[in-house]
Amino acid sequence: MEFTSLNEGSNFLTYPTNKVLGIVNTPEELRGAVTELNSAGFQNEQVQVLCGQQGAERLDTTGERHGFLARLYRFLEKFGDMESKHLSQYKSELLDGHFLIAVDVADEGEQTRVLDVLKAHGGHRVNFFGQWTVEGLSS
Repeated sequence: MEFTSLNEGSNFLTYPTNKVLGIVNTPEELRGAVTELNSAGFQNEQVQVLCGQQGAERLDTTGERHGFLARLYRFLEKFGDMESKHLSQYKSELLDGHFLIAVDVADEGEQTRVLDVLKAHGGHRVNFFGQWTVEGLSS
C-alpha cells in the first residue's frame, strides 16, 4: 500500500484541481482502497491521504491556521459555495476518525476507475474537483 500522507508538513492545502476525493471509514477500507488503486496503476504520488485531527487542521477550512493569504483564499473559495461545503463535510469526517483519499486523475476514465475502487471499499462523499467545477460522483 503506497500513498502520500497529507498529514505531514504544514503547507496550506489549496483547491484540489483534477482530483477525485472521497471518504472511507476504517483503516481496513483505506488499506483495501489504496492497494487496489496501486494495482490499477495509480502511483504513490497520485494517491494522498488525510486523517484525524492533524488532517482536519491541515485542510484548514477557514484558512485561520495558515495566515492572511490562506484566509483570503478560503474567503474567495466561498463564492463557489460548493467547495466550502465539501471541505466542511470532509473536515467533519476527518474529526470523526475517517480517512480522506485524494487521487490525481488525468481523464474521465481514471475518474471512473477511482470511483469504482472507492465504492468497492465503502467510499462515500466522492467528488471530482475540476478546474472550475465540483462534480458529485457518489453521496
